[in-house]
Amino acid sequence: MTAKEPRTGAKKKKPAARQAQSNTGAKSEKRTARPATKTKKRARPDKKAGSPATGNGGTAVDQLLFALRSHPRQQDFISAGKQKDQLVRSLIPLYLARSLDAELEVTSGTTSRFWGELGVTYAAPNAAKALRLHGGYAQDTQKGKAITARGVQYVEEMLSRFGNASSGT
Repeated sequence: MTAKEPRTGAKKKKPAARQAQSNTGAKSEKRTARPATKTKKRARPDKKAGSPATGNGGTAVDQLLFALRSHPRQQDFISAGKQKDQLVRSLIPLYLARSLDAELEVTSGTTSRFWGELGVTYAAPNAAKALRLHGGYAQDTQKGKAITARGVQYVEEMLSRFGNASSGT
């Protein structure tokens, strides 16, 4: 007789405090006071309206592509960039920027977009990591990274390897 019978379908009553809160609508106010968990994505700027690196026209990627196309060893650069050596991929845009007269800002994003234009997939974090792991090939400047003498030597050695391989066939 003291055992409780299982309830079927009977609802449990709310405690008095929660019942009063739900009646006053305080719960709904609390819910609207919280910021939304999902935020809208920021609008991306058009690719054509990219930030120009210098005032003399074109984006940094455009200037690097112009420097590549005007270089006599253009095919060697592209062949070297298609190899799995991430250091070379990161240094080639810095090497080309060195030949330009303007102070050109070369970042890991610029390097990634440069190789993307040439059909080589190269993520920006990989470009930054390669330069970070191999110290002495590039140095930080106010305008991003700049290639050092050691980096120039490394790129030229790689170009000579690909120059000899392409002329031998």
